[in-house]
Formats: sequence, structure tokens, C-alpha cells
Amino acid sequence: MKGLGFTPGHVVVITGAASGIGRATAKLASRSGLAVWGWDITPEPLEGLVEEIAADGGQAVGTVCDVADPAAVSRAWAEAAQVGAPRYLVNNAGPASNTPLTYHEGLIQAAGSMITVTEQWLERFGDVAAAVTFTSSIAAAVSGPSWYSVAKASINAYARNIAKQRGGRPRANSVGPGMTVTPPTMSFGQETLDSSAARHPMHRTGQPAEAAAALYFPLSPAASYRNA
Repeated sequence: MKGLGFTPGHVVVITGAASGIGRATAKLASRSGLAVWGWDITPEPLEGLVEEIAADGGQAVGTVCDVADPAAVSRAWAEAAQVGAPRYLVNNAGPASNTPLTYHEGLIQAAGSMITVTEQWLERFGDVAAAVTFTSSIAAAVSGPSWYSVAKASINAYARNIAKQRGGRPRANSVGPGMTVTPPTMSFGQETLDSSAARHPMHRTGQPAEAAAALYFPLSPAASYRNA
């Protein structure tokens, strides 16, 4: 996705970068010339991503991090001394919607983790921070029987609060994909995927690259007037 105004070599942090939407976003960022700093809880897929980007001529490093652990997040940010100050943040990591969590657990692990990552980023790099996007979900607008819709609605509200309180530095936006075919959603079973596709106006499920493009545009300088 060229022509969005990114400066080659600027650093973007992408959480949950090893698979699905995060992986697709990392590849897109690399093709735009950004230096990708991928975070994920799974070491081997993360190493594979870094190698794949390098093979394509891009810049990437990986950090193993459980974003639900504030101490681990702090340790990860400390690695910026070797990586470089990150101007951009894609807050993507979080538990799958079918993870058996209480409302309290879901809010902490899904919304709370994104808040922790963002607050520590702003505390350390607020002088260079340019934009952040959050992976939310269409479920935020549809009340569901689990923690998932509540957590995703909280993420949307948090993005709006950053946009209002900080006056556009950084810009903050959330994106709510519909059912996207990723490793976690494939575990739902084909019947669930087909049912979701039938309800969608396009009568299909989404692909990670499509969600990545939706996340990536509001992050870019080309979206300079888009702020929650």
C-alpha cells in the first residue's frame, strides 16, 4: 500500500503480529517501507514472520511478549533502545472471542492489555508518537452473550478518549472487522463461518489482508484528519 505518506525506516509496533490480521498488517507495513517491530506470545511463528519480511527485503525484529502482563510490556518497550523509537502502534493482540472468560477477565485481557501497551508507549515515546490503531470488532456494536462485545466496545471508547484528550497527538482510531478467517476463527467450525457469511451484505467472510488494509490506512499520514 504505497503512497500513504509514511517515511521509510520509521518504526511501527504491531502486537499479535505472528498470525492472522497482525501478520498481514506487518507485511503491509514492511511493503510500505516501515521498520516492523512485531510482538507476539508465540516465538516460532514470530521468528518466521521476521525471516519472511527480511527475505522480501524489509526490516523486522520480533519480541516475545504477553501483552496481558504489564511487566512483560514494560520489558518489551525497553528493547526500543536497540530497535528505535516507535512512531506508530497497531494494538491488535487479544484473546479470541470463544475464549472462556468472565466479563472481568475479558475486559482485563482484551481491553486492559491494549490500554497498558498504549499508556506505556505514550509515557516513553509521546514526543514522537504519531498514530495508533486498535483492532476492535463489529461485535462492539452488537450486544452479545459474552465478554467479547463489552471489551471491544471499551476499546472503541478508549480510542475516542485518546483522540479527544490529546488533541491529535497521537491520532487514535479503532477498526471493527467482521468475521475474518484467521487461525482462531477457523476453530469456530465451518458452520459458524458460513452462518456469519450469510448475514454479511457481501455474503462472505473477510480475509486478514482486507482487515489489515482497514487498520493501516487510519494509521498513515494520508489519514491526517482522521481521529476516532
